[in-house]
Amino acid sequence: MLSVADIEKAFLAAWPALETIEADGWCARFSNGLTRRANSIQSNDPAEDTDPGERLDRLSALYDERGLSPVFRVTPLTGRATFTTLVEQGWQSGEFSLVLQRLIDATTGIDGACVVTAPDEKAFLKAQKKLQGYDKAQAETFASIIASLKAPAAGLTFYAEDGTPIASLLCVETGGIGVFLNVVTAKDSRRAGYGRRMMNSALSWLGENGASQAALQVHGVNAAAIGLYLSLGFEYRYPYHYRRKPEANQ
Repeated sequence: MLSVADIEKAFLAAWPALETIEADGWCARFSNGLTRRANSIQSNDPAEDTDPGERLDRLSALYDERGLSPVFRVTPLTGRATFTTLVEQGWQSGEFSLVLQRLIDATTGIDGACVVTAPDEKAFLKAQKKLQGYDKAQAETFASIIASLKAPAAGLTFYAEDGTPIASLLCVETGGIGVFLNVVTAKDSRRAGYGRRMMNSALSWLGENGASQAALQVHGVNAAAIGLYLSLGFEYRYPYHYRRKPEANQ
């Protein structure tokens, strides 16, 4: 079974920030505010737990300089002293998410109706913009993140007969681990099986492109998505959540 460190390393590689500052086992990531994953501080080694107050102050200032709210991503790799400091300083807890994992063994092949492209193809970027509800600036940041990917990746999309995108996701293979990102289905097409068909297609693409394990992140309150992933053989690994620095201290 993959370690937490292995999974977190894969997540960082699969969703690269536009700017990353490494700081003694911690990293601070900046991407114009598009997703908290790419705009937060996190510890990548629980042993790197000394002087957390000073580290938080120093890295928080970098977010202030960029007009972003300082956010910390709390995972099992967050040291005890760091977590205690976050609580004592009043960093406000947000919603919890879950990390799920599964082995990629037998796959069902890529659905004939699923369009698989390079993630920087205009059609995929356009589909993601529409389904995610991105504005122009967000769509440009998303395209920049995709352009900075160093690992093999694919964009998968289902379209209606009139060419309207119905469902889409990004999958990335990094170090033998397949990561799923930006999984989305149009509201009026949910519960019609597109999510399952798209995930099975992505698992097949990942298996064919070197991945033997798969991992994903899902909001803890998204019961429908969690149910789908569990039915596809994913298993719960660990939770994580974000903490935002209180406004009075920024």
